[in-house]
Amino acid sequence: MTRSVLLLTAIVGVVGSNSLMLSPIAAKVAVSLGASSPDAVMTAAALYGLGVAMAALLLAPLADRFGAARSLRAALVLLVLALILSTSATSVAMLSAAHAIAGIAAGVAIPALYSLAAQIAPKGQEARVIGTVLSGWTLSMVGGVTISAYVADIFGWRYVYGGLAAAVLVTLPMLARMDLPTQIMSKTSTSPITALRVDGIIPALMAVAALGFGFYGFYNYLGAHLEVNLNRPVRDAGVLTLVYGIGFAAAMVFDGVLDRLPTVRGLAGIFGLLAVLYVGIAWATNSYLWLLVLAPIWGILQHLGLNLTVGWLTRLDPAQRGAIMGLNSAVMYLSVFSSTLLYRFGFTHFGMATCALFSAGLSAVAVIYVLQTRRSAQPVQTIV
Repeated sequence: MTRSVLLLTAIVGVVGSNSLMLSPIAAKVAVSLGASSPDAVMTAAALYGLGVAMAALLLAPLADRFGAARSLRAALVLLVLALILSTSATSVAMLSAAHAIAGIAAGVAIPALYSLAAQIAPKGQEARVIGTVLSGWTLSMVGGVTISAYVADIFGWRYVYGGLAAAVLVTLPMLARMDLPTQIMSKTSTSPITALRVDGIIPALMAVAALGFGFYGFYNYLGAHLEVNLNRPVRDAGVLTLVYGIGFAAAMVFDGVLDRLPTVRGLAGIFGLLAVLYVGIAWATNSYLWLLVLAPIWGILQHLGLNLTVGWLTRLDPAQRGAIMGLNSAVMYLSVFSSTLLYRFGFTHFGMATCALFSAGLSAVAVIYVLQTRRSAQPVQTIV
């Protein structure tokens, strides 16, 4: 494994931490900032998702003209500033503004990271390299979310954001010294409009939306559910995320198989398994032990689904990879924004079991849609 792949994996872990770690510490943040309830603080998570989506649409395509490595460096500098603002937040509004800025940074960084992973991957090993880089999300869960829950319990939540800002600063000089691709992929301007004209992109983006909506809608209220409804300490939310992350990382053993697996049929299978799993989670929402049992399976399925969707998108048109991956991030984090708002209503009025059943239904619909995509595709398409 090259140093470039390891570096990209680490940066995914650092960038991803900010999008995942608010959920398990939401109750602590709410008390500190005088919010009425933990779910009120999750407005910041929704605005983070909106910031990612908008930046991914409007700014990520610039990587096709200026290079993904340069875009990544600029995004990380902006992320440091946003994390410093989070550390000093004195109200939910200020924290939300900081998360929106962090979302803009991530909206540029994440597409650039995925584009660089596809560029450095040897031919025929794209899924393996992309899967390794995606495992950076495991680092964000284990190192970011799990540790942040303990840090928030012992020292306070502000140390969580301060520590993450320091971690981003550490990656910047390493990135400057690393030999990453600097080639310009397109000599003409790319945009969300040009990317949306690429054949096959709409079905791929719909799969991204289904995967993200079902996951983030449920995950973002899991920490509040454990503390408010099950009376568990904040660190237990971190442990639950840890075992999810172990499953996410363990799924790397299947990444080589994905290079040979037809993408559409593979995604249909993953969504089918997710539908069954969410039904099981709905049954288990009042049992912390059963949630611990199911969490690693959840992680495995999410990893495989993400790998298949990212791989599908990166192969569509290399000359517009920045714009296409920007659309990927935009769709994913619009799902974060909209699902956080929608599931808040479900969490508040009906409970976590209903939220899990909604995710199960969405996954079942995705199976039908993906299979319909396969039937309507031309036989020559490699995605089938």
